[in-house]
Amino acid sequence: MMRSPETDSEHSESGSSTDSQSSGLGGVHHKRRSTRRPDVFSLKAMAPRPNAGPGGWLCLLVPLALGVRLLHDAPKCRDQARMQWILTVSAGGMALETLCFFIYAFVKTGILVKCLVSLLPGVVTSLAFYLLVDTSITFAVIVGFLMTSSYQQIYIYTMRGFKGSFTYGEASVFVQGLVLFATSAIHQLGGFLCGGSWPTDEFEILNMIMVNALFWLLVFCLALVLFPSLRKPYRFYLWMLQLLLAVTCMPVTRPLPLLALIQFLLRDRDRLSILVFYLLLVVLTCITVAWQIGSASKANTRVRKIFHLLIVLVYIPGLVYECALLYLATGVALAAFVVLEILRLLKIPPFADSLADAFRSFKDEKDAGELALTPFCLLIGCSMPIWMTACPCSGSDTLALLSGILAVGVGDTAASVVGSKLGRNKWGKSSRSLEGTAAFVVSILLAVWLLEMAGLVPMTQAKWFATIFAALNSALVEAFTDQVDNLVLPLIFYTIVGMA
Repeated sequence: MMRSPETDSEHSESGSSTDSQSSGLGGVHHKRRSTRRPDVFSLKAMAPRPNAGPGGWLCLLVPLALGVRLLHDAPKCRDQARMQWILTVSAGGMALETLCFFIYAFVKTGILVKCLVSLLPGVVTSLAFYLLVDTSITFAVIVGFLMTSSYQQIYIYTMRGFKGSFTYGEASVFVQGLVLFATSAIHQLGGFLCGGSWPTDEFEILNMIMVNALFWLLVFCLALVLFPSLRKPYRFYLWMLQLLLAVTCMPVTRPLPLLALIQFLLRDRDRLSILVFYLLLVVLTCITVAWQIGSASKANTRVRKIFHLLIVLVYIPGLVYECALLYLATGVALAAFVVLEILRLLKIPPFADSLADAFRSFKDEKDAGELALTPFCLLIGCSMPIWMTACPCSGSDTLALLSGILAVGVGDTAASVVGSKLGRNKWGKSSRSLEGTAAFVVSILLAVWLLEMAGLVPMTQAKWFATIFAALNSALVEAFTDQVDNLVLPLIFYTIVGMA
């Protein structure tokens, strides 16, 4: 049960000096454990990203996006329908937990109301499991309360550990995604280890490899939080080696993951061509970063938009021609981002200094904390439509899978370039211009039209209506929101076009 902030404030002052000394991964697990439990839930210990609103409405985006996907029951994905319902109900329960947290923390009410508000998410989630997913009452109660309480704890420790990195809403989206992935991974790996069949389909094999790799990376991150001794360089690299062995040699596929990956990459010449193209883009990215660091100046908005262009070049060919390869590449990229960020935060030699220079050079106003939020959000925002779709490579809805690229890679980039060059008329007190908003909408519609003309994205009248509506709404959100648009816009676009 959440503690009252009025009670917490009596204890937070004495612990603030200690808390301020720990941040990043170390901040989640404090060097000195406080014996006073109320301080754990102190709002004063939570430092949301400055110069931004709470963004509480973001907590609704993930469950809405997952709920819309339930409308599209592809024949190939019927075996995963139950898991989709579990994830959707779980996301809804976590969103309700966030809203109840806001009520509990910011609204002055009596103790009885606070108790009811604290219990409400677990009760509602349990009922939803029982009625919508058709589970046993025991499963519903245990999983419902375990899901919401686990989310609550992780959410609070995220806000405390990564001070200044997230708004309340942004943290909600990140933690929801983390808990949903852990739930899905435990279900998939647990089912396999408890007598499940070997994956046979090409995509199922790749998915098992990626889930296994990211799950063990998550376990490694938790170990770093719980056991500070692992942060010493030699121990860190030793455990990284063991993690690599677990990822490549753990018998979750037949043949072993490493051999299965080699076979997959060598099976098709076009696949190899796209892989080489991806590697060239990685080299180009590294050259761009090195050039920017060498210039000894901070990257401006137009330079940072180069990465938006590069990610468009990665995702569109991948989704159209090699969806399975792109799906695998998103997992590899996320794992690489996490490892590099850990190296930077923990100052692990010999890469920490170069990574710190890159962070300082490309840091923008939304990277207010120690966490490099913007690049993570760019990758996650473009990849979420693929990750949230049960069978992304079935070819059933390419438009929805392109939501992140259209909203961030095309629309946001056009709005930034046109707005900075030609923007004269501002939206009230917003720094965004009407010209930039118009460029956002027009660029998306033009991109979709070109994809349709090339025969790459099948469009219907309903899909065109949804695309126009999604582009308009995303453009308005981009113009007025102070949240990280790389994270917000893909979810909004994905939800709206998913209704078509």
